[in-house]
Amino acid sequence: MPTRLRLLKGATALLYVGPLFAGMCGLGWGLVAPFVGIFVVWLMVLRPEQWPASPAEWLTLPAWGAALAQVLSQLLLVTVLLAVGRGLGALAGFLPVVNPIFPLAVSFLAIPLCRMLWDARSAADQGIYLDDEAEAAQAPRAAAEAAAAIVPLLNLPDGALDEKVAAQVAQVMNVAGAEMRLKALAMALSQPDRSHAALRRALVVWASEPEVVAPGRVASVMAHAFAIADRNADLLRLYLPRAIALIAAFPDRAEDFPNPDQLRLVASLGPDTGAFSDLPDHLRADLRDGLQALARSVERAIAAGESPDEVRREELVQQAARPA
Repeated sequence: MPTRLRLLKGATALLYVGPLFAGMCGLGWGLVAPFVGIFVVWLMVLRPEQWPASPAEWLTLPAWGAALAQVLSQLLLVTVLLAVGRGLGALAGFLPVVNPIFPLAVSFLAIPLCRMLWDARSAADQGIYLDDEAEAAQAPRAAAEAAAAIVPLLNLPDGALDEKVAAQVAQVMNVAGAEMRLKALAMALSQPDRSHAALRRALVVWASEPEVVAPGRVASVMAHAFAIADRNADLLRLYLPRAIALIAAFPDRAEDFPNPDQLRLVASLGPDTGAFSDLPDHLRADLRDGLQALARSVERAIAAGESPDEVRREELVQQAARPA
């Protein structure tokens, strides 16, 4: 995503180069209107949250006022760029002769390039925004859509067949906005009065599939799956072997796993608490060993991703903290 954002900035620069170059070439003010049209279309493509979202909204007076403000701001920007370009051309004492279509084409090229690099709606569904203004405008819509999408899953009965629940989970979660939907599910399932045993099993299995974890498309996916397991012994016994295998296979995805301290905290709970209640001693010991093993694996993966200097510094600090 950082690479895509850098490319987006480069593509956006083409938008401003057009009127600047037109001014340097001494082209007339007759190009202001087409440049403003290009700038407005670019704004609609890259920042749809700043424009009315429906035909009915376009018919309201506030929408027309907001749209007019956007057009006037782009008019001012184009005028300033043309004036700066004319000033630079006069200082250089050389005005190249070009077809007026060329600077317009340069600016227009920014529209398809930016659209290929950035889909504002899809990015918002994943919780990614260009800036705070875009987040404030897009986040409520994305959150509402994620909440609506998970309602059918929350309505599934506990006695539903695992195959049926797994199919519905895959249908709802295998989309671009899976991260927000998983967060919404984890929040909904955190309520103490919610059982949803079949849904929890299906989500733990879905979240711990290699094709979900490896690409890193869903941030903190294994951490959310651990929260959904909710310290349930059966779910943790399903989760732990898959998690240990995944962290060994994809150590670069360590940031998507639960924090090692959190894992150790669950492992240290008393025999009558959470996942350890009503368990035979040997199963309780296996569960604790699995949690400790996963904590160590996550720590090793995190350390392997750090620079050697940072790892060595941590080792020295640990050695200094040990009693003589």
